[in-house]
Amino acid sequence: MERKIAQMNAKIEKMERDKETKEDLKNVALGTSKINYLDPRITIAWCKRHEVPVEKIINKSLLAKFSWAMDEDPCFRF
Repeated sequence: MERKIAQMNAKIEKMERDKETKEDLKNVALGTSKINYLDPRITIAWCKRHEVPVEKIINKSLLAKFSWAMDEDPCFRF
């Protein structure tokens, strides 16, 4: 029983931390740097090199905008 209580307390603490983090980052536009500051060829080459699906990093609208970068080689260096 004590183990279950400890697990629940740990879960509650994690949820509270996650809530605080979400609240802190609410006003930060995380996608802005992907659009304005990063060359999409770098991001796409990194995804290909590390076998990460590009869709996990770049949303559909940006993929459409940067479709020209999809042909980039995984060894692309800026």
